Amino acid sequence: MARTSYNTFVSLSKADRNGLNEPEGRAELLQHSRKGDTAKGKQYRRPSDDDYLLLKVTAFLSAVGILWVLAHTNLTQRAPSHQWSGDIEGTSFLDHEKSIGTFSGKSFLRHNIPFIDIPDSLIQDVYYYRWTSIQRNLRYIRAGTGYMCTEFVQPVGYAQAFGSIDAAAGHQIDESRWLRDTFYGDDYIQLYTRGPADALQYTQWILDATSRRAMVTGDSQFFSAQLNDMIRIWHEWDQVFDPAAGLYYYQPVWDAQELSLPGFVADPNGTDWTLRKDGPDTFRPSHNAYMVANARAISRAAVIAHDRFNEHLFSKLADDLEAAMYKRMWAPEQQFFMDIIRPNNPSLTRLTGREQVGLFPYRFGIGLNESYTQPAVDAMFDPEGFLAPYGPTTLEIRDPWFMAVRPDDYCCYWNGMSWPYSTGHTLKSLAEIYRSGTTNVTAEQYYQYLQMYARTQQKNGQPYVAESHYPFLDTWSADGWNHSEHYDHSTNNDDVITGLLGIIPQQGNTLKISPIVPRSWTYFALENLPYHGHLVTVLYDKHGSRYKSGRGLTVFVDGRKVYNGHQKSALIPIPPPIPPNEALINIAANPAGPSQYPTAEATFTNSGDFQYKAIDGVLFYDSIPDNRWTNYGSPNTNDTLTITFARPRNITSVTLALYSDIARGGGVDVPARIEIYGSNGLLVMVNDPSSLLPNDRNELRFGQVETQFVAVNMYRKSSKLWVGICELEVWTPPNLGPVHYAADAYLTGGETKVIFDNTSTTTSNGAVVGGLKSDSNVAFSGIMSNGGWTTAIISYSNAGNTTVEMGIEVNQVPQKRLYLPPSKGKYVDITATIVLASGKNYVSIRGGSDFVDAKLESLSLF
Repeated sequence: MARTSYNTFVSLSKADRNGLNEPEGRAELLQHSRKGDTAKGKQYRRPSDDDYLLLKVTAFLSAVGILWVLAHTNLTQRAPSHQWSGDIEGTSFLDHEKSIGTFSGKSFLRHNIPFIDIPDSLIQDVYYYRWTSIQRNLRYIRAGTGYMCTEFVQPVGYAQAFGSIDAAAGHQIDESRWLRDTFYGDDYIQLYTRGPADALQYTQWILDATSRRAMVTGDSQFFSAQLNDMIRIWHEWDQVFDPAAGLYYYQPVWDAQELSLPGFVADPNGTDWTLRKDGPDTFRPSHNAYMVANARAISRAAVIAHDRFNEHLFSKLADDLEAAMYKRMWAPEQQFFMDIIRPNNPSLTRLTGREQVGLFPYRFGIGLNESYTQPAVDAMFDPEGFLAPYGPTTLEIRDPWFMAVRPDDYCCYWNGMSWPYSTGHTLKSLAEIYRSGTTNVTAEQYYQYLQMYARTQQKNGQPYVAESHYPFLDTWSADGWNHSEHYDHSTNNDDVITGLLGIIPQQGNTLKISPIVPRSWTYFALENLPYHGHLVTVLYDKHGSRYKSGRGLTVFVDGRKVYNGHQKSALIPIPPPIPPNEALINIAANPAGPSQYPTAEATFTNSGDFQYKAIDGVLFYDSIPDNRWTNYGSPNTNDTLTITFARPRNITSVTLALYSDIARGGGVDVPARIEIYGSNGLLVMVNDPSSLLPNDRNELRFGQVETQFVAVNMYRKSSKLWVGICELEVWTPPNLGPVHYAADAYLTGGETKVIFDNTSTTTSNGAVVGGLKSDSNVAFSGIMSNGGWTTAIISYSNAGNTTVEMGIEVNQVPQKRLYLPPSKGKYVDITATIVLASGKNYVSIRGGSDFVDAKLESLSLF
């Protein structure tokens, strides 16, 4: 079959100009006059008259072959990047479909989440909803880089690389560690340890969360491989360490808590808004507890890596910092860990107001003896302390600066509001205190706090989470339209799993079960929990009548009963960890925006939508916030969305996350028919709309083809219904090298982009990267290595008369300067020796010349 260009198939969806009265399925191959791109060895252009005749014949042949295509179409509804071994089976005691029946994206939920059954419908409903909140905030960045977790589903201006914000990254890692597919967490962690995400923007406990996540996945190799990167992140904080105090300081605003007590104390008369909002440099219990936990995580990684020096060094750093916290921050007269304002305070006098951050250290194992824990519990349950109907509050209610109602339209007050971010910390502290056995706190009181949290996470009678909540009013205090919806800034499900239901991950081949449930509960279940690569089901059935699998506590591993006992707690042997399969990569995702490849074009786009959103890596199905391309309002019977790659790619499937809002009173639904075209013509067709899942992924498979574009031509069901796509994904095996194409890299810089050069033969269409200026960065991610010295060969062209200087970084650490001599416009190689880490690496080639025309062709690693 004749090879046809992307520009031809853009026209496929243009309906006959007579409109919707034409017979369904008719599509005209219309000519366009815009000049196409020229590529080496091939002409990617608009069709001539002769081409048009050929294309009519091609279309006819494709139509003749429809029955063959239908016979060979493999339509599945699943998340195509699954890692989980097909040999592992769980149990089916609970009704999974009923639990997720009202949610979109069911294939993700069905495959990934552990299911629960408890006597509290409020907590249970919030639990299932919060998995959809995580699902909405998972963003696929780029092939090789993989997934990250966002905080706002709509990007905010102060976000860092790819929309990342490190403030809640520890919460997000804690929460997502219970997803069955481990690549969500692996990718996100490496975005900080090796990628360009900023781990110094806000205070964070990312390293600690990484350590505790390894106890869930059982993948100690991945964890220990991050050791050098973790140490680098730790030392980035040296600049805010005060040796005299032995503590770290930061402005509260960068502790993710603006308008908190230190700012009001520093600016009592309200004359300096910036000082009041941001706060002065402050030694905070939260930040210093994070650093203690991060140091101990490094020490644990060093143990696995057999690095005794760093094992002992970071253990001592943690111990010294914890000792300084007791010495400086614990206030005997207030029985609490307190803030200390640093400027103009040589004696390090502590503040007198008790803030919720003083409760955070306990969750990290700090202060777990009676003299510290009992006052904390007393404060948590004191109506003049932190206890409120929609609490806990971020500042004690008795404090003169406590604010129960937000006084203006500024979003974020941390001197009284109830913040899920802080509630997640507090619930974990309360669980640690309870299990320490040092206080009079009861399981019923932990349940009270968790139920209070679930009651807070409501809106219009449905589970919902936003930024902050009034402590005494049943309404959110920060909930911006098209901004705060399903805000991922906290944990909830991790608190249900590890706190309430008592799953205590272990480093060895054991699972500790120690629930904190009320004595009155006669049953609870946690089904198909991923743990060390296995599926674990925990059932407690006092009388044996609910699950009919025995009285008391019963545990299944991979579908096989391994334990039954009368007590609610147990220590269960677990088989050795099973490593995950290698995840596929999505070559259609583009985080760089519509000016870079892959590109998205459509024959019609609703004015309120954007075709680029179909490949931006963000996937959710809400009306508001919006995240989709639709042809709503199009006069055509069918329209085409076309994704063009920088170079031809070998593909075997296309996944369409189809949008439908008809159940919400809208006018968009799944198509009546879908045709997918590539460079050689029709790839696959779906002619039965009943086989398509609305608001879910639909994977369409076909035999392997090489194509530079994917054109999805979709037909409307009727004149009153249109079609839409929330995300188009193309999943392929990862590139294991040795050649990595510059055209596939993540490109930044004012003029840096893919261009087509017919003197280059590395790719079939001459795709290279040009516009290499001083601000350029060509970033290759997902480069696999066993670690160690590696020869890097950079293929480049320098058309100027002077040498171009660039630099090569590995995992954000500069390693070599590169000098690219003039090559008279030819592509030549330059060699450098670099050190790669074990696992996936992020290799960046930075710089260029503002005066010389230089191009990059490829990076080869041997």
